[in-house]
Amino acid sequence: MHQKAPERARHRAPDDPEAPGRRRWPMVLGTVLAVGALAGTVGVAANLDLLGGAPEPAPAPPPSAAPPAPGGMHDQERPDQVGALDPASRSDAEAAVRHGWRMVAGDEFDGAALDPARWAPYTGETTGGNGRHRAENISLRDGELVLTSRGRTSAGLHWKGGMQYGRWEIRAKTNPGTGYGDVALLWPVAEDWPEGGELNFMEIPKGDRAETHTIVHYGEDNSQVGKSIRGDFTQWHTYAVEWLPDRVVFYIDGQEVFRTTDPDHIPPRPMHLALQQDIGPYGKDWIPPLDESSPDELDFQVDWVRIYAP
Repeated sequence: MHQKAPERARHRAPDDPEAPGRRRWPMVLGTVLAVGALAGTVGVAANLDLLGGAPEPAPAPPPSAAPPAPGGMHDQERPDQVGALDPASRSDAEAAVRHGWRMVAGDEFDGAALDPARWAPYTGETTGGNGRHRAENISLRDGELVLTSRGRTSAGLHWKGGMQYGRWEIRAKTNPGTGYGDVALLWPVAEDWPEGGELNFMEIPKGDRAETHTIVHYGEDNSQVGKSIRGDFTQWHTYAVEWLPDRVVFYIDGQEVFRTTDPDHIPPRPMHLALQQDIGPYGKDWIPPLDESSPDELDFQVDWVRIYAP
């Protein structure tokens, strides 16, 4: 789910990297509150000036909608477009096979431990600050990468090194559990979100895992376009993103589900892959809070990751 790094990211310890998950929102909220506080101070000063002479203040004008604060930031938004997977057309042929992409890197997770030359776990706050990622919540099990959430701790990691343009595909499975959101995304290497963009090619925030979202984040105000796809995402699926100079295309099970060719939507600089599980509550109608139905442990399973040349 979900940035020029805020103050807390710039001052973090080197061994405590934060997740690439919309870390700018506290800074933006602080900016909005600061603008509001300044406006209140100006209003108080004006009223004090009136106390010296005018017997009664003029009637207040009728309320009107306040203009958005300068530099306002969009919160996480549900895409306007909605679709559904057709079980009858489901295929195990991933997008790379169908389109003949040339693989240049990847991980099948067949070893005994995570390869530190490929991956960097992060252990900072989860998106929204509701918990922390911990490296010990990452494991390899039966040829799978497993990210496990336990209460207010979760897991996340990113691919070391990035590139500008390319194609990324994963085979993954999510499991039911209210209060946890599973995400596969591309994140700007320069840490300059939102100007550097964000491409979420698998984002499943609700506990029933009945809907995934493909979302392009772009622009200084975190504008968003994308599509929500309904289906059973407790099953294994392949998820892919194709990012080229003239387009961003998302695929599920080898089928194209969303495309944009608007130049404003195309990320401007190198990005790298990130996988994470976030903890709710986050956003309006996005990741709900943990409740009595939330499991004690919840896995996000990844069978393989493959990276293809542009």
